[in-house]
Amino acid sequence: MIEVLKTAQCFAPVDGSVEFMYTRILFRQDGITFCARSPDRFGGREVDVNKLENVRPIPSESYCPLLPSNCAIAPDPDRCYIKKPNLTSFDGGEDLASFVLQELATCEIIRKQPHRNIATYYGCQISDGRIIGLCFERYRENLMDRINPGHLNKSMFILSGDRAAERKKAAHYLPGIEQGIRHLHGLGRIHNDINPANIVISEDDTPVIIDFDTSSVPGTELDKAKRTYGWFDPHVCVSQKSNDFDALAELRVWLTGSSPAEFQFGW
Repeated sequence: MIEVLKTAQCFAPVDGSVEFMYTRILFRQDGITFCARSPDRFGGREVDVNKLENVRPIPSESYCPLLPSNCAIAPDPDRCYIKKPNLTSFDGGEDLASFVLQELATCEIIRKQPHRNIATYYGCQISDGRIIGLCFERYRENLMDRINPGHLNKSMFILSGDRAAERKKAAHYLPGIEQGIRHLHGLGRIHNDINPANIVISEDDTPVIIDFDTSSVPGTELDKAKRTYGWFDPHVCVSQKSNDFDALAELRVWLTGSSPAEFQFGW
């Protein structure tokens, strides 16, 4: 019996446009989790294993690192949003475990020095001494879903008359997002993936920065970081403050600009 856990369509820039490359598929069979690729735009819940490519088992130690000393364990994970490693990114090595530990390092810092514009972190979820999830405050929706529910690309969104009123209202979130960025920088961390999907809105209408798996100290190489296409400069492959401020400027155009020509990173 095969259980499809997750699928993700992968695209890449080709000659100035974006083209479909393959679908990553995560599935479980006989209690073992596998990742694979399909040349088709797979979107169902049934899969023929014989037609998949690059099928590899994913050992738990590759994405569930041992809990480091002095790191918090969440007191009540059931009340939290539990972030699990994105196993569709598995490449055969132990990079996912290292990314979990990298994100954990940032989370431990913000747990001790919280900020209203940074996601509240409670600690790790643990099983047999290994980290199986990072526990955060639950937030209802992100900025992308709130004002761009159709997930229009950047150019179509900025030109959409139907979205004009929502864009104008959401512009008031920009100062809070900047405050969150500056607080993170003050803690010695760069986010490196600021985009509308990584900004959530709290119940009191406060913008909150989430998703710290690309966060790192300044100077860290980003060649393996999973950043969001269209929201960063692909020529910059090192963690630096300007990455976050450039993304904030792109977000400002997304909310207040009048022409796609104002975007730095296309779309």
